[in-house]
Amino acid sequence: MKLLFDFLPIIVFFAAYKWAGIYWATGAAVAVSAAQIAALRVLRRPVDRTQWFNLALLAGLGGLTIALRDERFIMWKPSLINWAFGIAFALSLFSQRPLTERMLGAQLALPRAVWRRLTGGWVLFFVLSGALNAYVAFVYQVTPQSLDAQQQAIYAQVATDDGAYAQAVEGRALTELDAAARAALAAQTPAQRQAAYLHKLHQDLWVNFKLFGLLGLTLAFVLAQGVYIGRYLQPAGATESAA
Repeated sequence: MKLLFDFLPIIVFFAAYKWAGIYWATGAAVAVSAAQIAALRVLRRPVDRTQWFNLALLAGLGGLTIALRDERFIMWKPSLINWAFGIAFALSLFSQRPLTERMLGAQLALPRAVWRRLTGGWVLFFVLSGALNAYVAFVYQVTPQSLDAQQQAIYAQVATDDGAYAQAVEGRALTELDAAARAALAAQTPAQRQAAYLHKLHQDLWVNFKLFGLLGLTLAFVLAQGVYIGRYLQPAGATESAA
């Protein structure tokens, strides 16, 4: 349940994006994160510092995304939060008890060297996850040559077909667009329309990666660490002699 609670803003972001686009999705994610903390406060449950940090980062970058109509700000959020966690875990290696031991030491008895390896593994994971998100968001480009047959057909249609453009880029029927949106569409050149379609495909790619890619990598890494921990499990109280 806690895992579902922690990933709820990401799930809401994904659902809202599919329904109404990235700006509504950003606002929904900020609202859900704030509601989660408010609910914990009302129920007198502890609120982790990481939850406050996540809300502050999400609200700041999300606010800039909505105010400036620029999704690049919210696209930085997974990278920045992963790198922040990576720095925190790395700094804990210079303390008596690394972060993994502080978080799980009450439930598991492991040698000190194992705790340090686990923490180092999380540092590497957070750094690589942040870098991978940055690559998908800002380096990788969707090009006409990378499209499949169906996308190639839509790419050709959106250049001159208002209805195809509205459906593929705006996610709505042409009749659902207001007068201002129709006027803006009429003023676009075929090349601009096709560029907007490629941009939308890139947005879709990043949103899918944010939910399925990063979540899948996290679950796989947690499973791998669980297998590694299993090799060293020992009765409570044996940590000192094992160390």
